[in-house]
Amino acid sequence: MKTMQTSKLSEKFSILAHHGQPEDMPWMELALQQARLAAQAGEVPIGAVVVIDGKAIAHAHNAPVTLNDACAHAEIQAIRQACQAVGNYRLGAQATLYVTLQPCLMCVGAILHARIGRVVVGCAQSRYNGDLKQSLSVFEQAQAWHPCVFETGCMAQESEELLGNFFKVRRKQREETVADLASLMHLPNANKQTIDQLAQLGFHTPQDFLQTGLEQASKILAEQSRVLKTGQHTQQAAILASLCDYFNGEPVRSWKQYL
Repeated sequence: MKTMQTSKLSEKFSILAHHGQPEDMPWMELALQQARLAAQAGEVPIGAVVVIDGKAIAHAHNAPVTLNDACAHAEIQAIRQACQAVGNYRLGAQATLYVTLQPCLMCVGAILHARIGRVVVGCAQSRYNGDLKQSLSVFEQAQAWHPCVFETGCMAQESEELLGNFFKVRRKQREETVADLASLMHLPNANKQTIDQLAQLGFHTPQDFLQTGLEQASKILAEQSRVLKTGQHTQQAAILASLCDYFNGEPVRSWKQYL
């Protein structure tokens, strides 16, 4: 289990290493069960549970794709259920949220608005921001927030394996799709200018992406997308950004959504 030194941002927020308290394990296991349900639905496997006075009053998993709702993260879903269950949007200091992955900035905001007193985190990393302390610093100066303790690393290995296996399967499926492409013109959103851009980066055939590896290829395209965007080549920048998500196993989306 990864360890973390106690980090006190202010009098309101603390980040601690979870020390394997046995009373937390059943609740995190319930959150992991929710994360597995998310994976079965094709969602990124993240689950959350809200516990008050030793009772789970809400449990939910990631569902933004299923619900077409960018806010339908596991934490938000669970907090909504919990607020309905108690009849108050303020859950209070006695509430504990268990979540399998470090909350993003949006979810941290919801946690603080709900005045949850304790958050137990499984995997202490995030694609949005790997540093929870940095996320919390956004809220540090505001007077509105109530104290909250974050404990990271509860059943971290299980959470990390679940996420890792999910994306491994996704990339494998996308590799098979790319391998079946007749040419790069069959990539989603690609046009002649896109093919020219890819050629400059050393990608001439679908096999070139497979030889590089889709994860590494995605990083190369992301950097080129940033360069093009800086140079006001917004359409091609958006197309390359859409290909990054495509190579990472995300659903195909119009390049216009990346402008």
